[in-house]
Amino acid sequence: MSTLSTTDIINLQSNLNETIDSIYDATSSPNMNSKNELLAQKQQRQIEQQAEIEDKTNLILTRSRMLQIAEERNMYKKKIIFTLLAVILLILIITLTTYVFFAKQVKK
Repeated sequence: MSTLSTTDIINLQSNLNETIDSIYDATSSPNMNSKNELLAQKQQRQIEQQAEIEDKTNLILTRSRMLQIAEERNMYKKKIIFTLLAVILLILIITLTTYVFFAKQVKK
């Protein structure tokens, strides 16, 4: 087995320290910080977009319900109009029928 000398150990330790320092510098570099800030901004924007989508979905559901209510009111009004029209026609037919019936009886 070979033994390491003191200078070899010191060189290995200094190489190890340099490697650790370079790793630390790489992780704490301004480039990494800017990427972290960019990711944070993108995450914040995504949260805002999700909130906007949720708001717009609620708005669409509300407007859809309002449209449905308006359609139901229009259908109700149409039913009333057609019912009144039918009653008016019924009165007209009954009036004509009684006129014709009494006109024939008067002629006899």
